[in-house]
Amino acid sequence: MPKIVDHEARRAELAAAVWRLASREGLDAVTIRRVAAEAGWSTGALAHYFDDKEELLLFAFETVADRVGRRIVKAAERARDPLGLVRTQLVEGLPIDPERRAEVRVWFAFLGLAQTRQRLAKAGRDAYRLWRERVAKTLAAAQRHDLLDDSIDVEREAAALIALVDGIAIQATFDPRSVSAERQLEILDDRLARLAIASAR
Repeated sequence: MPKIVDHEARRAELAAAVWRLASREGLDAVTIRRVAAEAGWSTGALAHYFDDKEELLLFAFETVADRVGRRIVKAAERARDPLGLVRTQLVEGLPIDPERRAEVRVWFAFLGLAQTRQRLAKAGRDAYRLWRERVAKTLAAAQRHDLLDDSIDVEREAAALIALVDGIAIQATFDPRSVSAERQLEILDDRLARLAIASAR
């Protein structure tokens, strides 16, 4: 009887191997040969899942996005109001602990590679668009709950908040002593508090 292969389980194994390698050594280390070795597979077995390195890099990026998305969904269950959920959606982009620091390094390395690769660039654009849409949708919910002024353009504000998070993440990556985890959260919380205060006037 032929062996039944659980492809979802094997992709999960690959995702774990890609993540370990990318977070430990960076995206330059993510090659068919290195990922196969990390997963304990042969390169031939890995070739059944990916045609080339670009597909593997897309998978690495999707793995990071999936990890972040799962945490947001889980944290959303604990959010007390839409503004709390907005904070959750934004905090996931900040390198405030070892796991998220590794994710931010992989994220920005991917975006650097995407400058010259159309498929990677599209994945980056799609990820940012989805992030903006989620934050804008939650800001709109805050308006419906009278937590934000109706005059606030939620799409513009979502873009501004994500730009703020990206800027904080870059500074914290290069200068973690000056931009500690506590400082990152202070900057974000100050911005969100100003939004709420402006709405209360």
